[in-house]
Amino acid sequence: MEIGVQKQTDDEKQVQPGQFNKLNDSGDKKQTGYCGFLTVEYYTPYFNVTENDVIQRVKATFLPFRPDFLNITKDNPDLWGPIWINATLIFMITAIANLRQVDSEKENQSFDVGYVPQATALLYIIAFGTPVILAVVMKVLGVDLSFFQTICLYGYSMSTLLPITILCYFQNELFLWLIIAYGVGNSILFLIFNLKEELDKLQIQKKYIIIAIVVTMQLSLYLFYKLVFFSYVSEGIVETTNTSASSEPKEPAN
Repeated sequence: MEIGVQKQTDDEKQVQPGQFNKLNDSGDKKQTGYCGFLTVEYYTPYFNVTENDVIQRVKATFLPFRPDFLNITKDNPDLWGPIWINATLIFMITAIANLRQVDSEKENQSFDVGYVPQATALLYIIAFGTPVILAVVMKVLGVDLSFFQTICLYGYSMSTLLPITILCYFQNELFLWLIIAYGVGNSILFLIFNLKEELDKLQIQKKYIIIAIVVTMQLSLYLFYKLVFFSYVSEGIVETTNTSASSEPKEPAN
């Protein structure tokens, strides 16, 4: 399966500049210059992964009781996975939501592109905004995890939404809530188990603050996901049907 990740051999990785392959004391890859974050080169090291690396990391998110994700990504956190996962989710949301609408609305079958900007805004704001908040809170509370490591961890946790989005094609509310519950549980366990080693170093009050933030943001994400994209379709059909019916001229009563 080709997903656009550059394939690299071990020899090719070894000849890359050391500043792009090593982490500094804060866990971020070494860069030079005061305004390095404004350059493309600053972010290049975070795309230094192969196709096999991304697949291995995605698989790890479905095994929450094996907290080895941070060990896998510790020396090489990447941004490619979070960007690719969310781009795929945008395509899948648009396709599945429109297929549901086509199956339910036989007479007026049209493709709604409105899902694209909605999904893009929601997913990328969550995928990169939430870990920023989480990283700041953890840094204040004393967790030794870098900004890019947090983005990598949280971004890959969203891969649970890939199979869930496909299953959302089936318009059975009980089934949909069950798979949403699975997604919430899997993603929470994945994040907490992978953060456990760092959380165990904190006082119990600080530990529970971080756990509460993780649980709250995952519940919010999955509820928002379900209610915005996979309840809106059915509701919209009902509203459209009612509007059409009410707009038909009524025959005068005899």
